[in-house]
Amino acid sequence: MKRQFRILTIFILAGGLLSAPVLAGAADKVRVRIAGFRQLGAAYKGVSDGLRSNDLARVRAASGQIGGASRTIYSWFPRGSGPQPGVKTAARAEIWSSAGDFRDAADAFARQAQAFQRVTAGGDLNAIKAESRKLGATCKGCHDSFRAASD
Repeated sequence: MKRQFRILTIFILAGGLLSAPVLAGAADKVRVRIAGFRQLGAAYKGVSDGLRSNDLARVRAASGQIGGASRTIYSWFPRGSGPQPGVKTAARAEIWSSAGDFRDAADAFARQAQAFQRVTAGGDLNAIKAESRKLGATCKGCHDSFRAASD
């Protein structure tokens, strides 16, 4: 009986040690994603602040950051970085179980970010504000479908 207990203990400990790098890898992927979204949020705040103060240079710079992030956002969600024990993430499992829908949402965001960049190249503040609202709507649409509500 003691021998079986020792063997079971060894398997449990070995399993824990072997899974630790997997969890660390997933946690690292989530940290990269969070950092990307923080930068994206800061850029969107730059758009809002720039529009409020009529600072087109700030809006254009921020739109460039958003455009760049929009082309990589899908890569922030590699397999193994979703909800699982030991990994805190607001990403819903639907990102991976409905990957086509998520890809469509990410592509819609990228298209809208590009449209926003094109409009910011001009000087029409009303058009820029309208495209900014559309951009915010694509963000919200993805959050509504693929992000867990925060408590």
